[in-house]
Amino acid sequence: MIRTTLFLKTTPENASDVLSVYEQYDILQYSLDHSEATASELSIATDDGGYILVTALWPSVEAYQGWLDNPERDRTGAILNELLSDAVGVGRTFEIRQSVSK
Repeated sequence: MIRTTLFLKTTPENASDVLSVYEQYDILQYSLDHSEATASELSIATDDGGYILVTALWPSVEAYQGWLDNPERDRTGAILNELLSDAVGVGRTFEIRQSVSK
């Protein structure tokens, strides 16, 4: 199992627009429905700095690659790029070695 982290940097003024794109195109749900992802989350920095974090759980690096290759990711990425300081990139991957929950 891996976790991916994708950091998106925008201006504080554009952060709500980025969130709106995620909602309008239902990006998180689409990725769950059209990939092997098992969960995903979108978080916004609490200091209003314009940082957005997208995380997801995947069974493997290959499963994540399947999402990266999905044409819908390119389409919505192009829309997001207009609002971001840097282009939508590829998330970092982390192998989950230990997990607890309550």
